[in-house]
Amino acid sequence: MSYIIDIDQEQFVQEVIEKSKTVPVIVDFWAPWCGPCKQLTPILEKIVNSKNGKVILAKVNVDENQGIAAQLKIQSIPTVYGFVDGKPIDAFQGAQPESKIEQMVTKLIDATPGNEIPKLLEEADSLFKSQKFHDAQTIYENLIALDPGNSNVISGLLRCLFQLNKIDDAIELLESLNEEILNSEDVIKVKKLIDNFQNSNDGVSIDEFKSNSDKDPANKELRFELAEKYISLNEIESGFNILLSMYEIDPQWNNEAAKKKLLEHFDLLGFNDPNVMEARKKLSSLMFK
Repeated sequence: MSYIIDIDQEQFVQEVIEKSKTVPVIVDFWAPWCGPCKQLTPILEKIVNSKNGKVILAKVNVDENQGIAAQLKIQSIPTVYGFVDGKPIDAFQGAQPESKIEQMVTKLIDATPGNEIPKLLEEADSLFKSQKFHDAQTIYENLIALDPGNSNVISGLLRCLFQLNKIDDAIELLESLNEEILNSEDVIKVKKLIDNFQNSNDGVSIDEFKSNSDKDPANKELRFELAEKYISLNEIESGFNILLSMYEIDPQWNNEAAKKKLLEHFDLLGFNDPNVMEARKKLSSLMFK
């Protein structure tokens, strides 16, 4: 089945209004002479094809279908409308970056009547915040069966596996992913955490780092290295506490290195991570006291 169709104004009601009551429909208003259309349409087609039937792309040549273009007040092209349940719920004009189009498509799919995935994903995220990682893992795994191409679901499951120190399971999951999902922003972040964990097995134990730091407590470089070692071993709370202590004592040390390391890992771990939520509060209180 093709998820991309060319339609005229006579087909609009059936192929867009009626069809969008069961599956979201993106309508691409274009013309052969339009340069930006030639940039935008291939991106739309790529994203729609990647959704495997969760969304349809209907292309309308405005030169040949001026009636429907006038009815929808199309003033410039490309113009893109997103229809769900017979109504337009989103739109944009002009060429757009792929990330913005991806966000629009996700919004349309989430808004589809009867779609339970957003509710289940919210529940899994809430369990993750509450550190109920096993329960969250179960829901993420069920969601993958429902929506195997959803990068938010996959990154959520990877984060659970990382929190539970199921590193081998996380690596196995990563190896099963296609290139498109591997290149999604959130999956890249979790992969970096896992890579850091693997690289932390460098033959130098955490006890050696602690011993070196204890012998020279005034040496900030050694304290910083100890914090990095803790974080790379997924002992996040211990690493964050050292960095927060260093920032409190000397915020400007090494060009705010402690703060930058904290912010880097806040981003990698995600703002739902319990350690991140707690450390962000502490960092904010230190920055604005």
